[in-house]
Amino acid sequence: MPVDVSDLCCVNSQCPDVGRRGGNNVRFDRWTGVGKDIRFVRCRTCKAEFSERKGTPLFGAKLPVKEIESITRHLIEGDSLRKTGRLTEHKQDTVARWGRRLGTHAKNFHQEKAQNLDVREAQFDEMWSFVKKKRKISSPRSRARAVLEITGATSS
Repeated sequence: MPVDVSDLCCVNSQCPDVGRRGGNNVRFDRWTGVGKDIRFVRCRTCKAEFSERKGTPLFGAKLPVKEIESITRHLIEGDSLRKTGRLTEHKQDTVARWGRRLGTHAKNFHQEKAQNLDVREAQFDEMWSFVKKKRKISSPRSRARAVLEITGATSS
Protein backbone atom coordinates (compact mmCIF):
# COMPACT_ATOMS: atom_id res chain seq x y z
CA MET A 1 0.00 0.00 0.00
CA PRO A 2 1.57 3.33 -1.03
CA VAL A 3 2.27 5.93 1.66
CA ASP A 4 0.79 9.39 0.99
CA VAL A 5 3.50 12.06 0.93
CA SER A 6 1.60 14.70 -1.07
CA ASP A 7 1.68 17.00 1.98
CA LEU A 8 5.51 17.08 1.84
CA CYS A 9 7.87 19.04 -0.37
CA CYS A 10 11.59 19.10 -1.08
CA VAL A 11 13.52 21.15 1.49
CA ASN A 12 16.77 21.33 -0.50
CA SER A 13 17.29 25.04 -1.23
CA GLN A 14 19.23 24.15 -4.42
CA CYS A 15 16.36 22.09 -5.87
CA PRO A 16 14.14 23.70 -8.55
CA ASP A 17 11.13 22.04 -6.88
CA VAL A 18 11.89 23.31 -3.35
CA GLY A 19 8.65 24.06 -1.48
CA ARG A 20 6.41 22.56 -4.20
CA ARG A 21 3.69 20.49 -2.53
CA GLY A 22 1.19 18.21 -4.18
CA GLY A 23 3.46 17.47 -7.10
CA ASN A 24 4.89 14.12 -7.91
CA ASN A 25 8.47 15.14 -7.09
CA VAL A 26 8.66 13.64 -3.56
CA ARG A 27 8.30 9.90 -3.03
CA PHE A 28 8.22 7.74 0.09
CA ASP A 29 11.52 5.95 0.71
CA ARG A 30 11.24 4.23 4.10
CA TRP A 31 10.07 4.49 7.70
CA THR A 32 12.52 5.75 10.32
CA GLY A 33 12.60 6.72 14.00
CA VAL A 34 12.43 4.69 17.20
CA GLY A 35 8.85 3.56 16.56
CA LYS A 36 9.31 3.48 12.77
CA ASP A 37 6.68 6.21 12.58
CA ILE A 38 8.54 8.97 10.72
CA ARG A 39 8.42 9.06 6.93
CA PHE A 40 11.74 9.36 5.14
CA VAL A 41 11.38 10.65 1.59
CA ARG A 42 13.43 11.30 -1.54
CA CYS A 43 13.05 14.13 -4.05
CA ARG A 44 12.83 12.80 -7.60
CA THR A 45 14.21 16.05 -9.00
CA CYS A 46 17.41 16.55 -6.96
CA LYS A 47 17.66 13.05 -5.39
CA ALA A 48 17.98 14.54 -1.87
CA GLU A 49 16.80 12.38 1.05
CA PHE A 50 15.24 13.86 4.16
CA SER A 51 12.96 13.19 7.09
CA GLU A 52 9.42 14.54 7.03
CA ARG A 53 10.41 16.49 10.17
CA LYS A 54 13.25 18.39 8.46
CA GLY A 55 12.64 22.12 8.84
CA THR A 56 10.24 21.68 11.78
CA PRO A 57 10.82 22.00 15.53
CA LEU A 58 10.37 18.22 15.80
CA PHE A 59 13.48 17.48 13.74
CA GLY A 60 15.87 15.53 15.97
CA ALA A 61 13.44 15.50 18.90
CA LYS A 62 13.98 12.89 21.58
CA LEU A 63 10.66 13.41 23.38
CA PRO A 64 7.54 11.70 22.06
CA VAL A 65 5.29 14.00 20.02
CA LYS A 66 2.43 13.71 22.54
CA GLU A 67 4.65 15.08 25.31
CA ILE A 68 5.88 17.95 23.11
CA GLU A 69 2.26 18.77 22.26
CA SER A 70 1.39 18.80 25.97
CA ILE A 71 4.25 21.17 26.78
CA THR A 72 3.23 23.39 23.86
CA ARG A 73 -0.42 23.55 24.95
CA HIS A 74 0.55 24.65 28.46
CA LEU A 75 2.95 27.31 27.20
CA ILE A 76 0.35 28.64 24.75
CA GLU A 77 -2.12 28.97 27.63
CA GLY A 78 0.40 31.15 29.45
CA ASP A 79 1.42 28.65 32.13
CA SER A 80 4.82 29.32 33.70
CA LEU A 81 7.81 27.09 33.00
CA ARG A 82 7.64 25.69 36.53
CA LYS A 83 3.91 24.96 36.33
CA THR A 84 4.25 23.39 32.88
CA GLY A 85 7.08 21.21 34.15
CA ARG A 86 4.98 20.05 37.09
CA LEU A 87 1.91 19.32 34.96
CA THR A 88 3.80 17.51 32.20
CA GLU A 89 6.29 15.83 34.54
CA HIS A 90 9.34 17.31 32.81
CA LYS A 91 12.26 19.32 34.14
CA GLN A 92 11.92 23.08 33.96
CA ASP A 93 15.02 23.16 31.70
CA THR A 94 13.31 20.81 29.23
CA VAL A 95 10.22 23.01 29.14
CA ALA A 96 12.37 26.12 28.65
CA ARG A 97 14.35 24.45 25.85
CA TRP A 98 11.14 23.52 24.01
CA GLY A 99 9.73 27.01 24.56
CA ARG A 100 12.83 28.53 22.94
CA ARG A 101 12.82 25.99 20.13
CA LEU A 102 9.15 26.51 19.31
CA GLY A 103 9.42 30.28 19.68
CA THR A 104 12.42 30.47 17.35
CA HIS A 105 10.61 28.38 14.76
CA ALA A 106 7.48 30.55 15.02
CA LYS A 107 9.55 33.74 14.71
CA ASN A 108 11.39 32.45 11.64
CA PHE A 109 8.13 31.30 10.05
CA HIS A 110 6.55 34.70 10.71
CA GLN A 111 9.57 36.56 9.28
CA GLU A 112 9.42 34.42 6.14
CA LYS A 113 5.68 34.75 5.55
CA ALA A 114 4.84 38.26 6.79
CA GLN A 115 6.54 40.38 4.14
CA ASN A 116 5.41 43.32 2.04
CA LEU A 117 2.23 43.83 4.03
CA ASP A 118 0.08 46.84 3.23
CA VAL A 119 -1.44 47.61 6.64
CA ARG A 120 -4.28 50.12 6.44
CA GLU A 121 -5.66 49.69 9.98
CA ALA A 122 -4.32 48.82 13.39
CA GLN A 123 -6.10 48.08 16.65
CA PHE A 124 -4.66 49.40 19.88
CA ASP A 125 -6.43 47.06 22.29
CA GLU A 126 -3.25 46.34 24.22
CA MET A 127 -2.39 50.03 24.42
CA TRP A 128 -5.74 50.99 25.91
CA SER A 129 -5.63 48.03 28.25
CA PHE A 130 -2.20 49.16 29.45
CA VAL A 131 -3.34 52.75 29.94
CA LYS A 132 -6.55 51.69 31.68
CA LYS A 133 -4.67 49.44 34.10
CA LYS A 134 -2.22 52.20 34.96
CA ARG A 135 -4.96 54.80 35.47
CA LYS A 136 -5.43 53.92 39.15
CA ILE A 137 -1.78 54.49 40.06
CA SER A 138 -0.78 57.34 37.77
CA SER A 139 -1.52 61.00 37.28
CA PRO A 140 -3.34 62.32 34.20
CA ARG A 141 -0.05 63.84 32.96
CA SER A 142 1.87 60.55 33.21
CA ARG A 143 -1.02 58.69 31.52
CA ALA A 144 -0.90 61.15 28.61
CA ARG A 145 2.88 60.70 28.40
CA ALA A 146 2.44 56.90 28.32
CA VAL A 147 -0.06 57.15 25.45
CA LEU A 148 2.33 59.36 23.51
CA GLU A 149 5.21 56.95 24.07
CA ILE A 150 3.20 53.94 22.99
CA THR A 151 1.83 55.58 19.85
CA GLY A 152 5.17 57.14 18.95
CA ALA A 153 3.68 60.63 18.95
CA THR A 154 5.56 63.61 20.34
CA SER A 155 4.26 65.99 22.95
CA SER A 156 4.18 69.74 22.32
